[in-house]
Amino acid sequence: MAPSGAVQAMPSPAVVAAAEQRRLTRLLLNVTVEQSLWPVHVVLGADCTVADLVRAAVDAYAREGRRPPLPGHAGDAAAAFELHFSKYSLESLRSEEKLADLGSRNFFLCSRRPAA
Repeated sequence: MAPSGAVQAMPSPAVVAAAEQRRLTRLLLNVTVEQSLWPVHVVLGADCTVADLVRAAVDAYAREGRRPPLPGHAGDAAAAFELHFSKYSLESLRSEEKLADLGSRNFFLCSRRPAA
């Protein structure tokens, strides 16, 4: 507890303005792929979407030669796979959502399930 006569230092207006102008430009994201042993690390811009992350994660997975190979990623990866917050989450993320708005940097990628 501070003494009653102590003055707390407040940040200067210039420091506050600089902090407000500073924004994330790149994000390090971890994507765990279904049946894979460890996550794929992807760096993307903060303005990218979930669909961009799916494409980048599938490309990185294939480029690194990871096993097991992903089924059917020859076409659009965003259409063949869906992204979740975790492997226990039933609801997939919408492909048009911005990554900076999601509040997480760890995701789970799995094959899209056929519609019932």
